[in-house]
Amino acid sequence: MNLNAAAGDALYSTRLNSRHLMVMFWCSMLMLFDGYDLVIYGSILPQLMHDWELSPVTAGFIGSSALFGMMVGALTLGSSSDRFGRRRIILLCLVVFGIAAFGNAFCTNTTKFALCRFLTGIGLGGMVPNIVALMTEMAPRSKRNIMVTIMLSFFSVGGVIAALAGKAITPEFGWRANFLIAGIPLLFFPVFYKWLPESISYLISQKRYGQAEPILRQYAPDFSGTAASLATASEDIAKPRMRAVELFAHGRAVDTLLLWIAFGMCMLMVYGLNTWLPKLMAANGYSLGSSLTFLITLNVGAVVGGLFSGWLADRHGGKPTLVLFFAIAAVSIGLLGYKQSPVVLNILLMAAGATTIGTLCIVHTFAAQLYPAAIRSTGVGWAAAAGRFGAVAGPALGGYLLSQKFPINLSFVVFAVPGLVASVAVLLISNRRVRAETQVGTLAPHPK
Repeated sequence: MNLNAAAGDALYSTRLNSRHLMVMFWCSMLMLFDGYDLVIYGSILPQLMHDWELSPVTAGFIGSSALFGMMVGALTLGSSSDRFGRRRIILLCLVVFGIAAFGNAFCTNTTKFALCRFLTGIGLGGMVPNIVALMTEMAPRSKRNIMVTIMLSFFSVGGVIAALAGKAITPEFGWRANFLIAGIPLLFFPVFYKWLPESISYLISQKRYGQAEPILRQYAPDFSGTAASLATASEDIAKPRMRAVELFAHGRAVDTLLLWIAFGMCMLMVYGLNTWLPKLMAANGYSLGSSLTFLITLNVGAVVGGLFSGWLADRHGGKPTLVLFFAIAAVSIGLLGYKQSPVVLNILLMAAGATTIGTLCIVHTFAAQLYPAAIRSTGVGWAAAAGRFGAVAGPALGGYLLSQKFPINLSFVVFAVPGLVASVAVLLISNRRVRAETQVGTLAPHPK
């Protein structure tokens, strides 16, 4: 057993208490800000294109700038907490994305706007892998899937708020007011600084037993050992400079690449739809007002889907849940391009949101459990970074499809194909590795 195995064992059978709920709450608030900051662009896009006379290609480029920033953030800040600590990096990311998102309200041209969106993306891209890793490590083993999923589902709650704000605030106060709201997280920095804990596994790996001990007592009060006793065997811990290499060691290479493909396809659908759904639906004959309502419906479906996916994954496993959800995503998105009755249309939108944005919850949990604790943040961070290629492609692809005036039903089919690709990629991930890493939770690397 290695150090991370022992830290995982300390939380293995502990009962859920107020400390676990507290860390879930604050991480959920961070995910809400994440969802708001990323979805708000799609909700104000029609007004922004009108005010600045943007072409679809330019609008798509601006949308992709935040997602390219998320890729950079995931590769740098997202994986650096395995060396510098989860808490420190999360707080840094909060400051970066809060200031940049607030700055969008004062931009006067596309260059400044795209730069602020890029910096927003860096902060968010670094934050998400770290709060996933922190929540995975600090939650009781029996509640881990559902707690991480609840936390991640707040991305969709933020998306709903962004869509509602775009519908209610933009006509009255202009699109800039939406970005003033995006700066609210900065006001909560002192609260996060006080209440956000550091990972027990990280503190022990740094031999900071004095700091780990009180946190261990709060999160695992029934554990009879000490923080120092958890560090009895550390020879299997990956060296910092080797963590990225470890993603491809011990037979992980194929599974890592398949995971990256699934992430990329999922994010292409998520960010493509969140950016262009109002414009695509308007081009399909719906009014702009109802098109923004469709964005709300999509994100409401995402909340339901995120929670349901966690419940389903706890009972039947993350892999079959992902395969099913990605397949449903492909069908529902493909059918959105055809005229439907209001009831069917809303069902399709709910299903599309549930199985794309909602699936982001379980795909992050699936990735976190695919890797041992010593490389978990790196594993999730690199998977999220690889996924950003799909996220960057989504808005750009939508802009290209609209600029070329392709039939709307064809445009939706193009956004549906990634669902099939992701479903196949997850299906091919090794069952043996999924079972092994899930059983040990935060334990050691896969047997050599």
